[in-house]
Amino acid sequence: MHYSYCPVCGKKIEKWDDQLIICSSCGYHFYQTSKPTAGAVIIRETGSGNGKYQVLLTRRGIEPFKGYWDIPGGFLRNGEEPEEGLRREIREELGIDILKLRLFHAVTDRYPRDDIPEEANYTLCLYFLCTIDDSKKLKAEDDITESEWFSLDSLPFDLSFKENKKTLDKVRRYLPEKGIDF
Repeated sequence: MHYSYCPVCGKKIEKWDDQLIICSSCGYHFYQTSKPTAGAVIIRETGSGNGKYQVLLTRRGIEPFKGYWDIPGGFLRNGEEPEEGLRREIREELGIDILKLRLFHAVTDRYPRDDIPEEANYTLCLYFLCTIDDSKKLKAEDDITESEWFSLDSLPFDLSFKENKKTLDKVRRYLPEKGIDF
């Protein structure tokens, strides 16, 4: 992000790069970092111990990737603990509470937007394996338009974000060996 003025002292910024802005007046250091997100890989077994699993995906109602299937979740608020942020996002989007969760995978991705500089498009994605009470009615609220359970062996072709696809493939390989008992 290119600032013209220091957010601390208000003096003109004279020099910056894609990673760091240093104010020559007050010495403030502003690091350009990936924005933290939390995603809920909500899973359920599709029978009694048959080793087949489904994942709950949501259809995005906003850009980027409007209309594509997504792993539910979102951006963490400043200072918010990842688990609490994820619980908040799932309540906002689906109207339900997470029963169990465990950190599964962390990776960087891009959140493509044309209205901000390229270097501000990076996200740090924290993916959690989660369970919910799947007998409860799900609501499509906030920035999603619908939700649906998909077999991990038959995911939709129109998945949003590159790392979502890779993470779901990793989950598909992990579950038959480890299961969802956490």
